[in-house]
Amino acid sequence: MRSVFSPSVTQYQLNPEELAALIRAAIQEGHIVSFKAPGNSMIPFIRSGDKIFVEPVERHSIHVGDVIVFVQVGNGHVLAHRVVQLKSNRMLCKGDNVANSFDGWTLFEGVLGRVIKVQREGKPVHFGLGIGKKWIAYLSRKNWLVPLINFFRKVKWIVIGLFTTKGRNSER
Repeated sequence: MRSVFSPSVTQYQLNPEELAALIRAAIQEGHIVSFKAPGNSMIPFIRSGDKIFVEPVERHSIHVGDVIVFVQVGNGHVLAHRVVQLKSNRMLCKGDNVANSFDGWTLFEGVLGRVIKVQREGKPVHFGLGIGKKWIAYLSRKNWLVPLINFFRKVKWIVIGLFTTKGRNSER
């Protein structure tokens, strides 16, 4: 049976200022906001096209390892990056897939919310919570995370190649 009510969905590309204003307005009302992540700076934990869910956050509840959504000072871009260091009311953030480059210090006033959930193709994605988020933040701050991830990617493909090659040879 078809539903009588079938809402039409329109997609609209927002500029950074519009996106920040929209998120800020919804968050201030206490709503959880979701949108698709537009970039690859948080791979492997958040990929372009993943749906991220953002909740309101209090200044005192932000911890190293949290992924926050904030307005980047200088260019006004809205980013979802990991907190790698805290100093009083400032946060140093960095994308998990970005080697040697920090976003600069962000004041709490620029924070729009905290990422609480990530979905990829409708399924939940683990993006580093609990004690793991602190290790991820530490490795990222030291610029060791990207080389470590790349090392494990290479090992994975070598192992896959070994088993694939071995399987082909045993079929003969």
